[in-house]
Amino acid sequence: MRALFTVVISFAVVGCGQKQSDPTVVSHTHVSSDKKLDSHGVGDHAGHKAVQSNLDLQTREGLKAGAAAQLRFTIPDVQGKSIKTFAVSHDAKVHFILIRNGLDQFAHLHPNLDPATGTLTTDYTFPVGGLYHLFADYQEPGQMMMTATARVEVAGDAPVATKLKPDVPGLLKGNGIEAKVSIEGGKPGADAKVRFEVLDGGKPVTDLEPYMGAMGHLVVVSADAKQYVHAHPMEKAETKNIVTFGAAFPAVGVYKGWGQFKRGGQVRIVPFVVKID
Repeated sequence: MRALFTVVISFAVVGCGQKQSDPTVVSHTHVSSDKKLDSHGVGDHAGHKAVQSNLDLQTREGLKAGAAAQLRFTIPDVQGKSIKTFAVSHDAKVHFILIRNGLDQFAHLHPNLDPATGTLTTDYTFPVGGLYHLFADYQEPGQMMMTATARVEVAGDAPVATKLKPDVPGLLKGNGIEAKVSIEGGKPGADAKVRFEVLDGGKPVTDLEPYMGAMGHLVVVSADAKQYVHAHPMEKAETKNIVTFGAAFPAVGVYKGWGQFKRGGQVRIVPFVVKID
């Protein structure tokens, strides 16, 4: 049995569409109809002030590629106290996204919460070394969606990520799944639709399963990891194999996205790259 390293992470918290000192622009987007973004749409929070806070915690053990690790962290509220109560959003209290610099590694985890202390814990084995960007999406009861961000260095072999090359629109393959991916709209800061036509051997699939309360999840990050979008599907599905997400790309540049779907009891991921002019 392998030992677990325990790592305590310091997070900064930013509100939707706001900037912090090391700017990460965050957007939580959910389209409730095919006409309008709901309250999580980018641009709806112009009057919302970002919460910026850093926890003075230290890494207890070094992270190493290939070694099982236990990540422990808390998220501060506006007073800097650890949040202990989270609203359930898409079947989870916190959605924890890990992305390596260069955007070649991606994970979507759901940590366990200790309600007495607000400590969130999850196990993860980093596949390769390098700098990782961490995003913790959460919602306090009665409040809007927020994202806590941090970065950690992972020791070990750190191969250079392949240069991002736009491949949308196109037929793209993931782990045990493929999809025709296209984007309608896509102007900086404007509403856009990211459409996945999920296929198997060129034929429409008929057995997509709900994943975390939806027919899919979408995470999009800019090439420099300073623009972050977490989107959910439109409620009105076109067909059983077409999932369309409402999203907004905050600025011009190259982005990488990961469409996440469930089939055969397993989460399948279709990555794509798009250039926003």
